[in-house]
Amino acid sequence: MLRFNSLPQILVVTLLGVGLPVLQAATLPSTGLMGVVKSSDGNPMEGVAISARAHDKRFTTSVYTDGAGQYYFPPLADGQYRIWAQAVSFEAARSELTIASGKKIQKNFTMKALQNFEKQLSSAEWLDSLPDDTPQDARMKRIFSYTCSACHIPGFVLAKRFDAASWGMIIDYMIEHETSPDSANRGLIQFYKKELVEYLTRIRGPEPYSWKFKQRPRASGEATQIVVTEYDLPKGDQPDFILRHNGSDWFEGIPSKDAEGEAVHDAVVAKDGTVWFSDFRTPERTIGKLDPKTGLVTSYKLADKDGFAVRTHGIVADQKGNIWSTNGSEGALLKFDPKTEKFQRFPKQPSLPPGVGGMVMVDSKGNLWVPHRNGAFRLNPETGEYTEYKNPTPGGNPYGIAIDAEDNAWTARFWADRLNVVNGRTGEVSEVNLPPLDVEEIREKDREIGQRLEAPYAAWLGVSPLYRKGPRRLGADRRGDTVWVAEYYADKLAKINIHTKQITEYPVVPPHGRVYDVRVDKNHMVWLALMNADRLVKFNPFTEQFAEYPLPTRGTDIRFLDVDNRTDPPTIWLPYTQVYKIARVQFRTSSPGQTAVNGR
Repeated sequence: MLRFNSLPQILVVTLLGVGLPVLQAATLPSTGLMGVVKSSDGNPMEGVAISARAHDKRFTTSVYTDGAGQYYFPPLADGQYRIWAQAVSFEAARSELTIASGKKIQKNFTMKALQNFEKQLSSAEWLDSLPDDTPQDARMKRIFSYTCSACHIPGFVLAKRFDAASWGMIIDYMIEHETSPDSANRGLIQFYKKELVEYLTRIRGPEPYSWKFKQRPRASGEATQIVVTEYDLPKGDQPDFILRHNGSDWFEGIPSKDAEGEAVHDAVVAKDGTVWFSDFRTPERTIGKLDPKTGLVTSYKLADKDGFAVRTHGIVADQKGNIWSTNGSEGALLKFDPKTEKFQRFPKQPSLPPGVGGMVMVDSKGNLWVPHRNGAFRLNPETGEYTEYKNPTPGGNPYGIAIDAEDNAWTARFWADRLNVVNGRTGEVSEVNLPPLDVEEIREKDREIGQRLEAPYAAWLGVSPLYRKGPRRLGADRRGDTVWVAEYYADKLAKINIHTKQITEYPVVPPHGRVYDVRVDKNHMVWLALMNADRLVKFNPFTEQFAEYPLPTRGTDIRFLDVDNRTDPPTIWLPYTQVYKIARVQFRTSSPGQTAVNGR
């Protein structure tokens, strides 16, 4: 049961005990940081992000205004703080304050409207705003979305203007540096290059173009009753490093994806509340540990044969508290014991295919499961033996993996629109096919080029033909009979019954968010990590409704989430891949006078 404690002047409407509360204006607490936000015409503004950061801390706390324009923070440590308020299409309002325990600090803001606000938009809003009024524009919108936002958030480049020659250079750079010569990725981008250059030059070139920007509504009701704590992560070799252009100032736009960004991919919370994260880019760190109470990050390095830190991608905590990660450098699994602070390698038998995929999960018996190009491996940690489970049909690049309530292993085959199911008792492998994608803007030549370039032996394929749904990662309800699949390209959430294999699909809100990962909490709520949206999304399977929770950073590039079921309601953890942050999302559970949130 999802439980909401009493709140003054709040009307709670529920269905089956897990409905969404409708929140009206609340009475502000007697102490702490609080205030009211209004627009320049004097009207209260709901859903405005208010952020506070102490000068001597490495984390930022953010809350949102309610229907009366009111906001209040949970208790903050004493000190000097920067405070700022942000809303799309408004100038940011800023202040400096001193926080002292037991005192009431009232800070009101007046927001001034902006004429040119497109830099403040998320990548999902940029994609949604791409013109699609004609059949050709609708087709080009799909082509751009599939070829230019497969592994990168597109808002950064769409906020810029270039002439045809410059757009051509950007696409050539993608072809040269983001694809391998023998991959279908390169062939697809080369096939569409001429059309992409013409399209991008028309809508984001030197000549004026009339845009109809489709910004998402600001948060309202229940979505404003969250507290978001964002922790800045240092580099493994630079403990004082903080990424300066990190999405905190929306007017700066979406940060670039360069050598300083994109390191943390997955992050999990352990039984003691510490957060562990993988690192697949920065020097001198294999995995990291975050202490949520202090924001302190500890880096741990396992050296490869050349002395460099082994890179990791997927990460999971097992029942004994060990931290497991996928070893991208050496193609196997790593175990880290937090008590001894020692790594242990688990190399595969020489007879098995090389490499492991980018995600790892643990079943009820403590076995580790990881995808690979030909299917999946299961590791028995007691014996160190891997067992291979091959794809029933060739190809598809398995990427995500999940373990259901009956210990069956589900693997998402990103490029085949199929899922493998390994029976946890018998080891038998079967397939589940997703329904085909049927949209008008796909032409016959688009299908022909995609089918010609697809091949079972192709290298990693981040770019997809226009007819693929792209099941990327998936999550299982360990207390139910469903598996939920993130259909990345189709922007859909698929529900699969683990017994009947019946499939139900739901268009994800917000559109063009690029759902990347899915998790299910103890109340059967389904949580979605969206790469482009800068929002956390919840799907209620009882009401079949989506709820959006805004995040106070632009360019989050979220590819993983973890649910901490120790709190009530559960706490959500989100690694921001592009901007060196990990976020904690908590939900208010008591009266404003107590200013409590779950987990505190």
